[in-house]
Amino acid sequence: MGKKLSTYYCGDNTDGDYCEVHIDMKEELLYIKYYRAESSAYFHLEEFRNKALRYVEDAAENWTMGIKKLDDNIMYERTLL
Repeated sequence: MGKKLSTYYCGDNTDGDYCEVHIDMKEELLYIKYYRAESSAYFHLEEFRNKALRYVEDAAENWTMGIKKLDDNIMYERTLL
């Protein structure tokens, strides 16, 4: 599917929740996969069409810092949108 560009961790260590920024060159799409510490499967996938990489990385960082909240009603586990 896509290539992982970066990983952002919640807190000061790498044992907690985290998210990964990916790019799909074929679809020209950036997206974030969100993970819980207790699971190796992502629990949420967020797509960013027509957004700059810096915008998506800021969104990932904001989630790890608790600024960005995810919509609990929209959860995707290991599925493509």
